[in-house]
Amino acid sequence: MKLSFQTAGPAGDLTILVHTAVPQEEREALAQRLLALPELEASRVYFLLPPAGDGVIRLEAPHGVFSGNALAFGALSFAAARGVRREKKLPVEMAGLEQACTVHVNPLAGHATVDLPLPLGAEKVPFLGQTVPVVVFPGIVHALWQEGALPEDGTLLPALQALAQSWDCPAAGAMGWNFRTQAMTPVLWLPGESSLRHRPTCSSGAAAAAAWSALRGGQGHRKLDVRQPGGVVQTAAVGQPGALRRLTASFPVSLGPTYELTF
Repeated sequence: MKLSFQTAGPAGDLTILVHTAVPQEEREALAQRLLALPELEASRVYFLLPPAGDGVIRLEAPHGVFSGNALAFGALSFAAARGVRREKKLPVEMAGLEQACTVHVNPLAGHATVDLPLPLGAEKVPFLGQTVPVVVFPGIVHALWQEGALPEDGTLLPALQALAQSWDCPAAGAMGWNFRTQAMTPVLWLPGESSLRHRPTCSSGAAAAAAWSALRGGQGHRKLDVRQPGGVVQTAAVGQPGALRRLTASFPVSLGPTYELTF
């Protein structure tokens, strides 16, 4: 198979966007081969597909893992392929979501704002001896750890696997979140992996903090500039206490080169 794919995101945390049509039953094995390429050091693979609904493009990952970052990368890739240089709002679909998400992308500035799907749930649950806020999106669940540094990976890994199972999600994240300084350290467990991924940027994790603050903090509107290792993610939750109408995350985006390989 001759494969065309493109990288997106910062070095050391690349997302691979596969442009070639790949049969669904072959995608998981192919994704593992791409992730194993030592030259790229990529952390995830999304397949770009024709839209199934109102979107301009559709993204799909093995196991249906959700990623706000990938929505932005998909929008930027679509815009670049069509020569779009000015700011534009694009509806982008992702497998597992009922509706397309609006992505406001600015190719020249290298910036995107993603309208994330609203959380399916948000509550405090026991997690590694603490009671922590948990925010559930379609395709990923995030635990907001506010008790100092995150536990070691050996302790965190089985806890995140159990968290994903209990919420019937394919992936889970632990966000080490300092509410006072808005510093956040994202750590993710992805299906089929035996180790954790320490991510420089996780837009859905940052948005989970804004959603929790708006839903449980007595404020219907909440803006947070969340400082993650890879930079600041600007988030906004709009609604009223107990109910959100909109949740957004804004962050820098970039595309890498396009590759063609024969597998």
